[in-house]
Amino acid sequence: MTNPNHPQVYLLSDGTGITAETLARTLLTQFEGLHPGWHLRPFVRSPEHMEDFFERIRNGPQPALVVATFADASLRAQLKDCPVPVLDIFSDHLVQLEQVFQRKAESVSGRAHGMGDLARYDRRIEALNFTLAHDDGLATGDIGHAEVVLMGVSRSGKTPTCLYLAMNYGMFAANYPLIPEDLTGDTRLPSSLRGLRGRLLGLVLSPERLAHIREARRPGSRYASLPQCRQECLAIDEFLYRERIPRLEVTHLSVEEIATRVRGELA
Repeated sequence: MTNPNHPQVYLLSDGTGITAETLARTLLTQFEGLHPGWHLRPFVRSPEHMEDFFERIRNGPQPALVVATFADASLRAQLKDCPVPVLDIFSDHLVQLEQVFQRKAESVSGRAHGMGDLARYDRRIEALNFTLAHDDGLATGDIGHAEVVLMGVSRSGKTPTCLYLAMNYGMFAANYPLIPEDLTGDTRLPSSLRGLRGRLLGLVLSPERLAHIREARRPGSRYASLPQCRQECLAIDEFLYRERIPRLEVTHLSVEEIATRVRGELA
């Protein structure tokens, strides 16, 4: 069966395959109308595994493409026998890097997303535990350890952004929800946050976008109604202005984009 709008993308790696998948999905976003079939094959460690996958690819739907990230040089060499086009990430770049650094690559699997750098790995785990403990203002006693505290109304993207920052960058990120009761009258900054002004950042979005997000969570509720969302968005704007807290507009941003902007604000 051949359908150019439904290519089969095989992600082969002797590690997790995260790098291969990230790159492949990023590249394919540039081709509108494609609906790829994704096939992740991580931890490929033997020639026999490779031969088996090649046979499946050969007999499967077409067109097909392999995106490979093999640190092992012998497995990279075997890609020449692949029956479909191959985007070989390591071979395409390691040779150039070896020339720049004037040394041979070590060809060790699992370094990018493994535990090769224990200090960095431990930092990420500590940050993740901190973020989970400080989600939605659950704990404030040691919030002074936070590198960033995100503030915003419910469903403005605080929790996923904090988790992304912790998991990917080892950042101690906390979030503090602002509910309608917090935004009435001349509400001041909670005492636990007053010493963290250089680390506070408000996430704001349009009432329409907020209502759309909330409607998916609680259909037909007052919580998701456009008037309620408008009231809360206006109130948090006033609160952030009054407390001189920087604000980040996130209406059209993904979690990855928000996290990148947050890091930029803190630089």
